Amino acid sequence: MHLFECEATLEACPAAVWAVWTDVGRWPEWDVSKEIARLDGPFEPGASGWAKQRGNLGGTFTITVVEAGRRWVSECPLPLGKVVFDHVLEPVAKDRVRVVKSVEVEGGIVPLVRLFAPKMRRDICDSLAALGRAAAATPLAGLSAADRTAGYLTASLHDHGRFLAFSEVRFPRGDRP
Repeated sequence: MHLFECEATLEACPAAVWAVWTDVGRWPEWDVSKEIARLDGPFEPGASGWAKQRGNLGGTFTITVVEAGRRWVSECPLPLGKVVFDHVLEPVAKDRVRVVKSVEVEGGIVPLVRLFAPKMRRDICDSLAALGRAAAATPLAGLSAADRTAGYLTASLHDHGRFLAFSEVRFPRGDRP
């Protein structure tokens, strides 16, 4: 069952976004829901890992699909089912990228996960904005020196096509997350 999806358009180099998004050990630096995360092996289909959400128990996940630079899918087993997270990265212009994270739930756990969906949605939208900030803080090819110095980020967040927020953030040099 498709639960929801969140989308962000980021002013960042697609390669930088991909590198940050797939660096599992560093998820807690920008993902608001993660306290600890690790991947047991290279980022490829079949690799398993473990993540602990802030204030909750940890759990395992498996990377099931990797289309380098474009898409990856992870599955988290739960009693009576699983949650599937689909992550898509689409360049939309020079040094501008659209990211989409979709959440699906399968099995008898659906009613319980639906109770947590509003918080999950908020956390994912906040995390996508933070992903953009983290990617913008990495060396970016193609951005002007002024934009690199300012740490410029523009993000528009969407949920099922409904506009949720627009933020423009400038970080003084040295104050980047």
